[in-house]
Amino acid sequence: MASTHTSVAFNAANPAARRGVASSSPSRPIPIRPKHHRHRWSSSQSSAHAPDVVARATATAEPDAEFRAAASGEWEGHRVYFDAAGVPQLLPDRVVPPAFKEYGVDLVDWQSQCAMNVTAEEGMYARELRFLPTQGCEADASTVESEEIRTVPLARVTPASNASGLAPGSFSSDTGDFLPSNDDAEPVTVEHCLGIDTVKKDGDVSRCRVRVQQTIEGRDADVTRACAWKEFYYEPFANAKSLCASCGGPNKWGEYPARAKAEYVGPEWEGDAWDGFAGDGGDVVMLPSGVWSERVENDLGGVTLSAGWLVPDREAAYLPPVRDVDTHLVSVRVYDGDGKLAETRFIKRTRKPAA
Repeated sequence: MASTHTSVAFNAANPAARRGVASSSPSRPIPIRPKHHRHRWSSSQSSAHAPDVVARATATAEPDAEFRAAASGEWEGHRVYFDAAGVPQLLPDRVVPPAFKEYGVDLVDWQSQCAMNVTAEEGMYARELRFLPTQGCEADASTVESEEIRTVPLARVTPASNASGLAPGSFSSDTGDFLPSNDDAEPVTVEHCLGIDTVKKDGDVSRCRVRVQQTIEGRDADVTRACAWKEFYYEPFANAKSLCASCGGPNKWGEYPARAKAEYVGPEWEGDAWDGFAGDGGDVVMLPSGVWSERVENDLGGVTLSAGWLVPDREAAYLPPVRDVDTHLVSVRVYDGDGKLAETRFIKRTRKPAA
């Protein structure tokens, strides 16, 4: 299996960890210094994509320098785990502050930070951090609960091309071919990263992305579980040397309801061709906040794995629009009957929001 994992609290000052090697130091939480701002790129640093019709793009090229730079950085947000039916999984009782338990508040969002660095030599390195939840504004008391370190070779990463209309740094990847004839094969992790850049009135660019990971297991390549992140870029890659704080970061998203399938189809949508959600033979799971995951059996005797994100024209219903259109982004990975990757696609569709 191509990726490697570590799941212990870590020492951010460890030199080996800064090079992308898991630290062997004893586990201990790290206090976080308050950090109340988020770095934003200016419009001159990021390619803006018009929200009109774009051609369907099939990405097969080797990741280039522009993609590597755009995907790299420190990304803060929230991570949510789901079962095979798409039900968000509660945080374990051991990490939930007493105040939440007292008032019967269920938590499904892990505050997260991803330190990602993509290089031609080392591939796609990601250091995934989970933070202990806090009550109120307890930035000084925040600690790293655990970390996961993984590296995916660039040969297993497909970047979205500029023609796709997705934000630079969007991609799909996997940790290897499926082995459909071997029930004892290692699970394969398929990841879809869908990014959107929003140009603000002051000219700065807010960079947001959703990542969906699907765990594939068994002879039939079933999706046995999934997890997803909604993240914002806040500074260049530093291997988590500068940790985000609990205050001022992106809002939780896993507690919100899923959108109905009907919202993703209809004549008001324009852009790339999209086959819609599959009927019989397909397994689509609608996740919170416009995110979805799908597994479909295809004509090649294999499976097609997709993920999507419907991005509204505004950040919240009570706020003014910050984008001209609603946007639907889709990542598709097609596997043949031998479990080998046959095709990748990235799709962008837009519509004018209802008045």
